[in-house]
Amino acid sequence: MNFIVIGLGNFGASLAKKLTALGHDVIGVDKDLDKVEFFKDTIKNTVSMDITDIHALKALPLKDCDMVVVCLSDDFGSSVKTTALLKDIGIQRICARESSQIHKTILNAIGVTNTINPEYDAAVVFAEKLIMTGIWSIYNISDDIKIAEVSVPDEYVGKNYSQIDLKESYNLVILALKYPDQKNGTSPVEKWTIIDIDDLEKDPILRKDTRFIIKGGKKDIMDFLKL
Repeated sequence: MNFIVIGLGNFGASLAKKLTALGHDVIGVDKDLDKVEFFKDTIKNTVSMDITDIHALKALPLKDCDMVVVCLSDDFGSSVKTTALLKDIGIQRICARESSQIHKTILNAIGVTNTINPEYDAAVVFAEKLIMTGIWSIYNISDDIKIAEVSVPDEYVGKNYSQIDLKESYNLVILALKYPDQKNGTSPVEKWTIIDIDDLEKDPILRKDTRFIIKGGKKDIMDFLKL
């Protein structure tokens, strides 16, 4: 896919680098030439320009990209102006970072409904992790239904997967098993292997380092983890 990421602050640069690493075509845009130079080796393409200038924006291959992501929440005025200019040019596929409810309301008013607040989203997940020991990551499907990555409780270590029935005991569904990649060797970056339950070819023995990817209600997950 083709992406244009406008604004190479902490979030914008991280997003652009990750999309590049995943093999997508990315153009990272910022008015700060130093940032553009700094990220030129980790973002596929970087461009320095005044993103509030409609003529400069028109020089970008906007019509050919799958999504334009505006990451300028720290500069409220530039964020709104740039997004409005993109809408005026006729770009429909826009995602904008917002920093407050007022910011979001204004973006919505000019026709951008796809917004993201990474600080808020991260805080929601981190709050759940703080109060739910044993959870490594969690995704909120709703206020109650979650998908969570959890450590396998000690009572299950050494048992075969077929001996475990969380649906019967806790009303939870196991979606996948996650293991440290044994081929990782001495790499400082920990890598993991995730096996979808439907793709299990054997009946694995659950190890201390095994993790479950489970789906269910928050209370059921807490009961399972004995919290």
